[in-house]
Amino acid sequence: MAELLLICAVLAFIELDTTYLGQVLISRPTVAGSIIGLLSGNFFLGLQLGIFTELIYLDFMPIGGVVPPSGAISCGVAVIMAQFFKVDIYFAFFVGIIGGLAFSFAEKELRRLRARILPQQEKALKENKTTAACVLFQSLLLQFLAVYAFLLVCVSVIGPVFGGISAKIPEHLHMAFKFSYFVVPWIGLAGLLLSFSAKPKSD
Repeated sequence: MAELLLICAVLAFIELDTTYLGQVLISRPTVAGSIIGLLSGNFFLGLQLGIFTELIYLDFMPIGGVVPPSGAISCGVAVIMAQFFKVDIYFAFFVGIIGGLAFSFAEKELRRLRARILPQQEKALKENKTTAACVLFQSLLLQFLAVYAFLLVCVSVIGPVFGGISAKIPEHLHMAFKFSYFVVPWIGLAGLLLSFSAKPKSD
């Protein structure tokens, strides 16, 4: 249990790299998956899930106010499901994808919360009641705790439930998810090739 809590904390810290802190690309699914896999005792599991997640999200364009799914959360949840709750990797992968999509909605609510408290923080800064460093630390701490809480709820609810029903899943669903999982890299690579081969239209 302590190891799982630590891994969730590390994953929450890695998620900060997406837009809030550093942006040194440790939140890319391939890197994040490898780190979580290494910490959980199965580096190659994390690497594989990270690469597959990377291929799914590689061509996702966060245009306008769209909050993209979190690749770090997706592959992290997938690794946790597979390693700690012994969920089959092809089920774990899609559980992770759902987790990443669900977090995008939570992230949208967090941004709305920040927008509501921003005027108060600006007023406090103008009146010298706080410092920019303090505001930045509070924002990062809020994001970290929110991601950590999301991960704890996700793994504590989905993990045991899925682990309990996995034995009752029909064989044809196992085959369908297994096939879908191994098709993922081909779909991702096809999208990547199309992106590279696309030529700009001439006037």
